[in-house]
Amino acid sequence: MNPDNRYVSYLDGLRGYAILLVLAGHFELLKIFFARFGVTVFFFVSGFLITKLLIYEFNKHNRIDLPAFYLRRLFRLYPALIVMIGIACLILLAYGFRIVIPDVLSGLFYFTNYYLAYFKPYVPDNYLLVSNILWSLSVEEHFYLIFPLLFALFFARKKQFLNILVLLLPIFLLIRIGTCLTHAPKEYFIINYFTTHSRGDSILYGCVSALLIYQFNVKWYLKALQSQLFFFGGVVLLLFALVFRQEFFQSTFAYSFFGAGLFFVVPSFSFVNSRGIIKRIVDNPVTVYIGKLSYSLYLFHWISLKLGNLIFEHKNWQWYLFVVPMSFILAWLSYNYVEKPFLALRKRFGSNVRLAAS
Repeated sequence: MNPDNRYVSYLDGLRGYAILLVLAGHFELLKIFFARFGVTVFFFVSGFLITKLLIYEFNKHNRIDLPAFYLRRLFRLYPALIVMIGIACLILLAYGFRIVIPDVLSGLFYFTNYYLAYFKPYVPDNYLLVSNILWSLSVEEHFYLIFPLLFALFFARKKQFLNILVLLLPIFLLIRIGTCLTHAPKEYFIINYFTTHSRGDSILYGCVSALLIYQFNVKWYLKALQSQLFFFGGVVLLLFALVFRQEFFQSTFAYSFFGAGLFFVVPSFSFVNSRGIIKRIVDNPVTVYIGKLSYSLYLFHWISLKLGNLIFEHKNWQWYLFVVPMSFILAWLSYNYVEKPFLALRKRFGSNVRLAAS
Protein backbone atom coordinates (compact mmCIF):
# COMPACT_ATOMS: atom_id res chain seq x y z
CA MET A 1 0.00 0.00 0.00
CA ASN A 2 1.85 3.05 -1.27
CA PRO A 3 0.74 6.57 -0.28
CA ASP A 4 -0.69 8.82 -2.97
CA ASN A 5 -2.78 11.97 -3.19
CA ARG A 6 -5.56 10.44 -5.24
CA TYR A 7 -9.17 11.05 -4.29
CA VAL A 8 -10.69 8.33 -2.04
CA SER A 9 -14.44 8.24 -2.58
CA TYR A 10 -15.35 5.95 0.33
CA LEU A 11 -14.00 8.51 2.80
CA ASP A 12 -16.57 10.98 1.49
CA GLY A 13 -19.17 8.22 1.77
CA LEU A 14 -18.29 7.82 5.44
CA ARG A 15 -18.47 11.59 5.87
CA GLY A 16 -21.92 11.43 4.31
CA TYR A 17 -23.15 8.99 6.93
CA ALA A 18 -21.40 10.95 9.67
CA ILE A 19 -23.13 14.22 8.77
CA LEU A 20 -26.50 12.46 8.50
CA LEU A 21 -26.01 11.20 12.06
CA VAL A 22 -25.15 14.74 13.19
CA LEU A 23 -28.24 16.18 11.52
CA ALA A 24 -30.53 13.43 12.83
CA GLY A 25 -29.24 13.97 16.37
CA HIS A 26 -29.58 17.75 16.26
CA PHE A 27 -33.03 17.51 14.66
CA GLU A 28 -34.06 15.13 17.48
CA LEU A 29 -34.75 12.28 15.08
CA LEU A 30 -32.15 10.17 16.90
CA LYS A 31 -30.61 10.34 20.35
CA ILE A 32 -27.93 13.03 20.55
CA PHE A 33 -25.17 10.50 21.18
CA PHE A 34 -25.51 9.37 17.54
CA ALA A 35 -24.60 12.92 16.49
CA ARG A 36 -21.60 12.80 18.82
CA PHE A 37 -20.51 9.54 17.22
CA GLY A 38 -20.82 11.17 13.80
CA VAL A 39 -18.38 13.86 14.89
CA THR A 40 -15.95 11.17 16.08
CA VAL A 41 -16.07 9.58 12.61
CA PHE A 42 -15.17 12.98 11.13
CA PHE A 43 -12.19 13.17 13.49
CA PHE A 44 -10.84 9.75 12.52
CA VAL A 45 -11.25 10.37 8.78
CA SER A 46 -9.44 13.73 9.08
CA GLY A 47 -6.48 12.16 10.86
CA PHE A 48 -6.31 9.26 8.41
CA LEU A 49 -6.52 11.38 5.26
CA ILE A 50 -4.19 14.18 6.32
CA THR A 51 -1.52 11.72 7.48
CA LYS A 52 -1.71 9.80 4.21
CA LEU A 53 -1.25 13.04 2.25
CA LEU A 54 1.64 14.15 4.45
CA ILE A 55 3.40 10.79 3.99
CA TYR A 56 2.97 11.13 0.24
CA GLU A 57 4.36 14.68 0.22
CA PHE A 58 7.34 13.80 2.43
CA ASN A 59 8.28 10.69 0.44
CA LYS A 60 8.04 12.62 -2.82
CA HIS A 61 9.83 15.85 -1.81
CA ASN A 62 11.68 14.79 1.37
CA ARG A 63 10.01 17.67 3.21
CA ILE A 64 6.64 19.17 4.12
CA ASP A 65 5.73 22.56 2.67
CA LEU A 66 4.05 23.91 5.80
CA PRO A 67 3.04 27.33 4.40
CA ALA A 68 1.30 25.62 1.47
CA PHE A 69 -0.43 23.17 3.82
CA TYR A 70 -1.75 25.94 6.05
CA LEU A 71 -2.92 27.98 3.06
CA ARG A 72 -4.81 24.96 1.70
CA ARG A 73 -6.55 24.59 5.06
CA LEU A 74 -7.33 28.31 5.16
CA PHE A 75 -8.91 28.29 1.70
CA ARG A 76 -10.83 25.11 2.56
CA LEU A 77 -12.33 26.16 5.88
CA TYR A 78 -12.47 29.91 6.23
CA PRO A 79 -14.71 31.15 3.37
CA ALA A 80 -17.77 29.12 4.40
CA LEU A 81 -17.08 29.77 8.08
CA ILE A 82 -17.04 33.54 7.61
CA VAL A 83 -20.28 33.42 5.60
CA MET A 84 -21.95 31.22 8.23
CA ILE A 85 -20.99 33.49 11.12
CA GLY A 86 -21.98 36.56 9.11
CA ILE A 87 -25.45 35.15 8.38
CA ALA A 88 -25.87 34.17 12.04
CA CYS A 89 -25.03 37.71 13.15
CA LEU A 90 -27.48 39.22 10.65
CA ILE A 91 -30.25 36.94 11.94
CA LEU A 92 -29.50 37.98 15.53
CA LEU A 93 -29.63 41.65 14.62
CA ALA A 94 -32.82 41.18 12.61
CA TYR A 95 -34.54 39.65 15.65
CA GLY A 96 -33.24 42.32 18.01
CA PHE A 97 -30.71 40.21 19.89
CA ARG A 98 -27.26 41.39 20.80
CA ILE A 99 -24.20 39.74 19.31
CA VAL A 100 -21.90 38.21 21.91
CA ILE A 101 -18.47 39.26 20.61
CA PRO A 102 -16.43 36.55 22.45
CA ASP A 103 -18.82 33.98 20.97
CA VAL A 104 -18.09 35.21 17.45
CA LEU A 105 -14.34 35.54 18.02
CA SER A 106 -14.12 32.02 19.44
CA GLY A 107 -15.58 30.72 16.18
CA LEU A 108 -13.38 32.83 13.91
CA PHE A 109 -10.17 31.96 15.76
CA TYR A 110 -10.94 28.33 16.59
CA PHE A 111 -11.10 28.30 20.36
CA THR A 112 -14.82 27.57 20.67
CA ASN A 113 -14.19 24.24 22.39
CA TYR A 114 -12.27 25.84 25.26
CA TYR A 115 -14.65 28.80 25.32
CA LEU A 116 -17.56 26.43 25.91
CA ALA A 117 -15.72 24.12 28.30
CA TYR A 118 -14.17 26.68 30.65
CA PHE A 119 -15.75 30.11 30.19
CA LYS A 120 -19.32 28.76 30.29
CA PRO A 121 -20.90 31.65 28.35
CA TYR A 122 -24.44 32.51 29.40
CA VAL A 123 -27.02 33.93 27.02
CA PRO A 124 -30.66 34.09 28.20
CA ASP A 125 -31.88 32.58 24.94
CA ASN A 126 -29.60 29.57 24.79
CA TYR A 127 -30.17 28.90 21.09
CA LEU A 128 -28.63 32.26 20.20
CA LEU A 129 -25.06 31.13 20.79
CA VAL A 130 -23.53 31.52 17.33
CA SER A 131 -20.54 29.28 17.77
CA ASN A 132 -21.80 26.18 19.62
CA ILE A 133 -21.52 23.98 16.55
CA LEU A 134 -17.98 25.16 15.84
CA TRP A 135 -16.34 23.32 18.77
CA SER A 136 -15.39 20.31 16.64
CA LEU A 137 -13.83 22.56 13.98
CA SER A 138 -11.67 24.00 16.76
CA VAL A 139 -10.41 20.53 17.66
CA GLU A 140 -9.64 19.76 14.01
CA GLU A 141 -7.94 23.11 13.45
CA HIS A 142 -5.70 22.56 16.48
CA PHE A 143 -4.74 19.25 14.88
CA TYR A 144 -4.09 20.94 11.52
CA LEU A 145 -1.88 23.51 13.22
CA ILE A 146 0.17 21.15 15.40
CA PHE A 147 0.37 17.75 13.70
CA PRO A 148 1.90 18.81 10.33
CA LEU A 149 4.56 20.78 12.21
CA LEU A 150 5.43 17.73 14.34
CA PHE A 151 5.35 15.59 11.22
CA ALA A 152 7.77 17.92 9.42
CA LEU A 153 10.14 18.01 12.39
CA PHE A 154 10.19 14.35 13.40
CA PHE A 155 8.98 12.15 10.56
CA ALA A 156 12.53 11.53 9.33
CA ARG A 157 12.86 9.36 12.44
CA LYS A 158 9.90 7.30 11.35
CA LYS A 159 9.88 4.53 13.95
CA GLN A 160 10.34 6.94 16.85
CA PHE A 161 7.61 9.20 15.47
CA LEU A 162 5.17 6.28 15.27
CA ASN A 163 6.08 5.11 18.76
CA ILE A 164 5.40 8.58 20.19
CA LEU A 165 1.97 8.72 18.55
CA VAL A 166 1.06 5.25 19.82
CA LEU A 167 2.18 6.23 23.32
CA LEU A 168 -0.05 9.31 23.21
CA LEU A 169 -3.20 7.23 22.74
CA PRO A 170 -3.39 5.92 26.35
CA ILE A 171 -2.17 9.30 27.63
CA PHE A 172 -5.32 10.95 26.27
CA LEU A 173 -7.38 8.30 28.05
CA LEU A 174 -5.53 8.97 31.32
CA ILE A 175 -6.20 12.69 30.91
CA ARG A 176 -9.92 11.98 30.59
CA ILE A 177 -9.88 9.72 33.63
CA GLY A 178 -8.01 12.37 35.62
CA THR A 179 -10.57 14.99 34.63
CA CYS A 180 -13.40 12.74 35.81
CA LEU A 181 -11.70 12.18 39.16
CA THR A 182 -11.26 15.90 39.79
CA HIS A 183 -14.54 17.37 38.50
CA ALA A 184 -18.26 16.94 38.99
CA PRO A 185 -20.02 14.74 36.38
CA LYS A 186 -21.54 17.62 34.40
CA GLU A 187 -18.21 19.43 34.29
CA TYR A 188 -16.09 16.43 33.35
CA PHE A 189 -18.45 15.47 30.52
CA ILE A 190 -18.19 18.95 28.99
CA ILE A 191 -14.40 19.15 29.36
CA ASN A 192 -13.75 15.65 28.03
CA TYR A 193 -16.17 16.06 25.14
CA PHE A 194 -15.10 19.50 23.90
CA THR A 195 -11.40 20.01 24.59
CA THR A 196 -8.56 19.14 22.27
CA HIS A 197 -6.37 17.76 25.06
CA SER A 198 -9.13 15.23 25.83
CA ARG A 199 -10.38 14.42 22.32
CA GLY A 200 -7.14 14.52 20.33
CA ASP A 201 -6.87 10.72 20.25
CA SER A 202 -10.08 10.56 18.20
CA ILE A 203 -7.99 12.07 15.38
CA LEU A 204 -4.76 10.34 16.37
CA TYR A 205 -6.19 6.84 15.81
CA GLY A 206 -6.64 7.83 12.17
CA CYS A 207 -3.07 9.13 12.00
CA VAL A 208 -1.62 5.89 13.41
CA SER A 209 -3.75 3.82 11.03
CA ALA A 210 -2.45 5.72 7.99
CA LEU A 211 1.16 5.36 9.17
CA LEU A 212 0.83 1.61 9.65
CA ILE A 213 -0.66 1.19 6.18
CA TYR A 214 1.10 3.70 3.96
CA GLN A 215 4.50 4.10 5.58
CA PHE A 216 5.29 0.84 7.35
CA ASN A 217 3.06 -1.66 5.50
CA VAL A 218 2.59 -3.55 8.77
CA LYS A 219 1.62 -7.09 7.77
CA TRP A 220 -0.56 -7.97 10.76
CA TYR A 221 -2.57 -4.78 10.34
CA LEU A 222 -2.98 -5.18 6.58
CA LYS A 223 -4.17 -8.76 7.11
CA ALA A 224 -6.56 -7.61 9.84
CA LEU A 225 -8.07 -5.02 7.50
CA GLN A 226 -8.82 -7.80 5.01
CA SER A 227 -10.41 -9.99 7.68
CA GLN A 228 -14.16 -10.08 8.26
CA LEU A 229 -13.46 -11.12 11.86
CA PHE A 230 -11.56 -7.89 12.61
CA PHE A 231 -14.07 -5.80 10.67
CA PHE A 232 -17.03 -7.08 12.64
CA GLY A 233 -14.97 -6.98 15.82
CA GLY A 234 -14.49 -3.26 15.19
CA VAL A 235 -18.23 -2.88 14.59
CA VAL A 236 -18.90 -4.60 17.94
CA LEU A 237 -16.58 -2.16 19.70
CA LEU A 238 -18.43 0.76 18.12
CA LEU A 239 -21.86 -0.61 19.02
CA PHE A 240 -20.82 -1.33 22.60
CA ALA A 241 -19.46 2.20 23.03
CA LEU A 242 -22.75 3.56 21.68
CA VAL A 243 -25.19 1.51 23.75
CA PHE A 244 -23.37 1.24 27.10
CA ARG A 245 -24.47 4.56 28.55
CA GLN A 246 -22.76 4.46 31.95
CA GLU A 247 -21.68 8.05 32.67
CA PHE A 248 -18.01 7.50 33.59
CA PHE A 249 -17.48 5.09 30.68
CA GLN A 250 -19.00 7.53 28.19
CA SER A 251 -16.64 10.31 29.27
CA THR A 252 -13.49 8.18 29.29
CA PHE A 253 -13.22 4.73 27.70
CA ALA A 254 -15.96 5.21 25.09
CA TYR A 255 -13.74 7.53 23.02
CA SER A 256 -10.96 4.91 23.07
CA PHE A 257 -13.42 2.20 22.06
CA PHE A 258 -14.62 4.39 19.18
CA GLY A 259 -11.04 4.98 18.09
CA ALA A 260 -10.14 1.28 18.23
CA GLY A 261 -13.32 0.30 16.38
CA LEU A 262 -12.79 2.84 13.60
CA PHE A 263 -9.14 1.75 13.46
CA PHE A 264 -10.30 -1.64 12.11
CA VAL A 265 -13.43 -0.53 10.23
CA VAL A 266 -12.64 2.63 8.26
CA PRO A 267 -9.46 1.64 6.37
CA SER A 268 -10.85 -1.84 5.67
CA PHE A 269 -12.95 -0.32 2.87
CA SER A 270 -9.72 -0.04 0.88
CA PHE A 271 -9.68 -3.83 0.79
CA VAL A 272 -13.37 -4.77 0.54
CA ASN A 273 -14.40 -6.19 -2.83
CA SER A 274 -15.62 -3.32 -4.99
CA ARG A 275 -18.86 -5.20 -5.68
CA GLY A 276 -19.43 -6.17 -2.06
CA ILE A 277 -22.62 -4.96 -0.43
CA ILE A 278 -20.83 -3.30 2.49
CA LYS A 279 -18.63 -1.33 0.14
CA ARG A 280 -21.65 -0.27 -1.94
CA ILE A 281 -23.49 0.88 1.18
CA VAL A 282 -20.62 3.24 2.01
CA ASP A 283 -19.22 4.12 -1.40
CA ASN A 284 -22.19 5.12 -3.56
CA PRO A 285 -23.08 8.33 -5.43
CA VAL A 286 -25.64 9.54 -2.90
CA THR A 287 -23.59 9.22 0.30
CA VAL A 288 -20.43 10.40 -1.49
CA TYR A 289 -22.23 13.55 -2.67
CA ILE A 290 -23.62 14.19 0.81
CA GLY A 291 -20.09 13.69 2.12
CA LYS A 292 -18.82 16.39 -0.24
CA LEU A 293 -21.47 18.70 1.18
CA SER A 294 -20.71 17.66 4.76
CA TYR A 295 -18.69 20.72 5.79
CA SER A 296 -21.34 23.13 4.52
CA LEU A 297 -24.11 20.96 5.98
CA TYR A 298 -22.34 20.97 9.34
CA LEU A 299 -22.19 24.76 9.35
CA PHE A 300 -25.50 25.71 7.82
CA HIS A 301 -27.82 23.15 9.39
CA TRP A 302 -27.08 25.05 12.61
CA ILE A 303 -28.26 28.31 11.01
CA SER A 304 -31.40 26.59 9.74
CA LEU A 305 -32.07 24.97 13.12
CA LYS A 306 -31.69 28.18 15.10
CA LEU A 307 -33.75 30.17 12.61
CA GLY A 308 -36.44 27.50 12.84
CA ASN A 309 -36.44 27.92 16.61
CA LEU A 310 -37.05 31.64 16.16
CA ILE A 311 -39.91 31.19 13.68
CA PHE A 312 -41.70 28.21 15.25
CA GLU A 313 -42.56 27.62 18.89
CA HIS A 314 -42.20 23.83 18.75
CA LYS A 315 -40.51 21.18 16.65
CA ASN A 316 -43.69 20.32 14.77
CA TRP A 317 -44.08 19.19 11.17
CA GLN A 318 -43.84 22.81 9.94
CA TRP A 319 -40.51 23.16 11.76
CA TYR A 320 -39.13 20.09 9.98
CA LEU A 321 -40.51 21.17 6.60
CA PHE A 322 -38.61 24.43 7.04
CA VAL A 323 -35.38 23.32 8.73
CA VAL A 324 -34.48 20.16 6.81
CA PRO A 325 -34.80 21.55 3.26
CA MET A 326 -33.26 24.86 4.33
CA SER A 327 -30.20 23.01 5.68
CA PHE A 328 -29.56 21.31 2.33
CA ILE A 329 -30.35 24.41 0.27
CA LEU A 330 -27.92 26.59 2.24
CA ALA A 331 -25.29 23.83 2.16
CA TRP A 332 -25.65 23.47 -1.62
CA LEU A 333 -25.36 27.23 -2.10
CA SER A 334 -22.32 27.40 0.14
CA TYR A 335 -20.65 24.45 -1.56
CA ASN A 336 -21.15 25.76 -5.07
CA TYR A 337 -20.79 29.52 -4.59
CA VAL A 338 -18.46 29.83 -1.58
CA GLU A 339 -16.28 26.71 -1.49
CA LYS A 340 -15.85 25.94 -5.19
CA PRO A 341 -14.50 29.39 -6.15
CA PHE A 342 -11.51 28.73 -3.88
CA LEU A 343 -10.69 25.40 -5.54
CA ALA A 344 -8.18 26.95 -7.96
CA LEU A 345 -6.33 28.62 -5.09
CA ARG A 346 -6.18 25.34 -3.16
CA LYS A 347 -4.86 23.48 -6.21
CA ARG A 348 -2.19 26.12 -6.68
CA PHE A 349 -0.83 25.08 -3.29
CA GLY A 350 -0.90 21.33 -3.95
CA SER A 351 -4.50 20.25 -3.30
CA ASN A 352 -5.85 17.32 -5.33
CA VAL A 353 -9.44 17.76 -4.15
CA ARG A 354 -12.28 16.63 -6.38
CA LEU A 355 -15.51 18.57 -5.98
CA ALA A 356 -18.89 17.18 -6.90
CA ALA A 357 -20.86 18.30 -9.89
CA SER A 358 -23.56 20.88 -9.15
